This record gives sequence, C-alpha cells and structure tokens, in this order.
Amino acid sequence: MLGRRLWGLVASLCASALLLAGCGDFFTKDTGGGGGGGGSVGSYTYVGTGSGTLAGYSVSSTGALATLSGSPSQFATAAINGLAVTPANTFLYVGVAGTGIFGSSINSGTGVPTLISSSVLVQDVAPLALTVDPSGKFLLVAGLANGAAAVGEYAINSDGTLSEITGSPVSIAFPSGTDTTNLTVQSITVAPNSSFVFVTLGQLGVAPLPFNTSGALSANTVNIFPKAIGGVTNQDFGVAVNPTSTALFFGETNLGVRVFTIGSTFTEISGSPFKAGSQPRSLQFDGTGDYLYAANSTNGTISGFSVLASGTLTALTGSPFPAVGNLPFELTIDQSKKFLLAVNSGGSPDLQLFSFDATTAGKIDPGATATNISGATAIASTH
Repeated sequence: MLGRRLWGLVASLCASALLLAGCGDFFTKDTGGGGGGGGSVGSYTYVGTGSGTLAGYSVSSTGALATLSGSPSQFATAAINGLAVTPANTFLYVGVAGTGIFGSSINSGTGVPTLISSSVLVQDVAPLALTVDPSGKFLLVAGLANGAAAVGEYAINSDGTLSEITGSPVSIAFPSGTDTTNLTVQSITVAPNSSFVFVTLGQLGVAPLPFNTSGALSANTVNIFPKAIGGVTNQDFGVAVNPTSTALFFGETNLGVRVFTIGSTFTEISGSPFKAGSQPRSLQFDGTGDYLYAANSTNGTISGFSVLASGTLTALTGSPFPAVGNLPFELTIDQSKKFLLAVNSGGSPDLQLFSFDATTAGKIDPGATATNISGATAIASTH
C-alpha cells in the first residue's frame, strides 16, 4: 500500500453525487449504533480505505467494537487518504484523493456522521494526510498544490465548514538543487504547544513548519533528511511529538525511530535511532505520553517503547508485539485512552483493538477485531 501516498492516484469522482446515493444510510440516519457489545460506548472510530469506503465503529468501555448504523458505506470512488476528528468530537474530515476535503458533523449519541455538504469543502491541496490543531480551530492538510508539496490551512467554522487562511497553501521548502522526483507526502502532526507542524516526506525527510496558537503557518527553513544505507536513501513515515513538545519522533525505514530535540534547532539525541521494524508506518503515544508505539508494516508487528523526558526510548518487555493482522498501517488511541487501535492494509483483521496490559507496563494485549473494511488506509478516533 506504499503507493497510496503518491500523487499517481487521481481517480475520477462525481462530487455532486458523492454520498447522496451510496452512503445515504451512514450519513443521514441517527438511529443508534450496532450495540454496545458488553459496556457503554466510550468512543467512536472511523476507518477509510484505498477504494473509498468509510466505516464507523463504537468502542465500548470494555473494548468491544460495534459497527455504526449504515456502516460501512461507499464514500467515494477514489482513495480516502486521511481522516481527522476535531478535539471536541464535533466534526469528521475526510481527504479524498484527487478531489479534496469533505466534512461531516458527528452525532454525540450515536457517532453517526452527517454530511455538512455533498460538495467538497476545499480542494486547493490534493490531500494526502490530515490533522486538526490542538485548539480545534484549524484543519491542516498535507499534500500537493500545483504539483509541489504544501500544507493547506483552514479555519474550522462553527458549522464545520472551512475557510482558507490567508497565505494558504504554504509550500514546503527544500535546499536549492534538491531532486524532488521521489517526493511522497506521508504523515502530518502538530506539536501539542502548536509550535510546529511536522510533515514526513518519504525520501525527502521531515519538514518542520513554524506554527502558533493563532494559526500562523510559515514555510520550513530547515529540513531533516533521512540517512542513506548502501547508497539507498531511507524513507520517513510515521511522526509524533511528545506531550511537552520538546522531542520529535519519526519512523525511518531500515533504522527504526529517530528522535530529535525541538527548539531553535533540531538535534538528534544520543542513542537515536532506536530499533523498530523495517517500515515504521505510524507512531502513536498512549494517553499518558509515557509510551510510544510504532506500527511496523512490513514486519507485521507493533514496537513499544517507554519514553523519557529527554526523548530516549527503551524497548518494552515483549516488544515488538504481534499485530495479529497483515501490514499494520496506521494507529490511533481511543477517547478513553484505554485502547490502541490499528488498521491493517493487508487485512486479517482489518481493524484490531489492543488493550493496555494491567500488569506489564506498556504491554498491549489483542482484543476485539473488525473484518468488514478491507484495504484500510486511514483511521481517526474521537478524543
């Protein structure tokens, strides 16, 4: 599924009829979920696929998964490259390849999303990865604008519609003479203190774009490039920032997780990189910020680490943990912070829930699964 982040997938999409026919049940019926499965609903999780299918699930307080009413549905005829839920759990945004961003309001009682508009909300950036800033005021979209890597920034209005911020999209800068032929936009995250927006770019490394709580986004002035092994440049995929916004973590092929201090400069810490699988696709902190997890796609495992304030990582007992499914692609944590969820682009299952072990610190134990959303490429949960 490596190619899902490449801008070679520009499929046709009938925007005006996008969800009025194929997805009407999922997006208009608020008749309740698929059952609690042994505990009250703690959160909702949404999964998108490379074929444009979107599914929603409730996650009970005991870790049971139940499919939401009307789900899954055919959302689009092109890939869903990214999903993002606002911190207040009011809106779900969906990035569709070759088309743009769609938005839905989330019913607080059922988790069922209702389309804000059947038309695209914004489309100046071809979306490849999405996130919402910690304040919930801005949606940030990493992708391509006029063929070049860029980040689009949009104010989130009270009704969930989007307004483009002046100066958006912001181009990602590279040193003069950089060959951008192999550019692939992979992931995006915002530091908890809103100091930077970080975008991983495959063989072109990581771009830190200065940001602030007022939403001022600027082009990067530095680049963090991957290492080369045997003349072959590694690729950077998953990205995360610790809760204190002092350390940047990103997954790099063939090396594991690299860690840099965040400040006026970016400096790799002693001991980095820390060993993980050969393709760490996605990084996710637990609710405490004490543990970090990496989805190792090609290895079919999830690496777990304890995290010091300095950013130093130590592999957890039993890590890497079997991921159960094939090609774990992206991770998220549920609203209760009790469960880690992984989507597997290779299926078997498509969605896997893990609970945090009660006796062994940081260990994850496999739990409920879902197998009705094949080819999963994106996941987002309520907060």
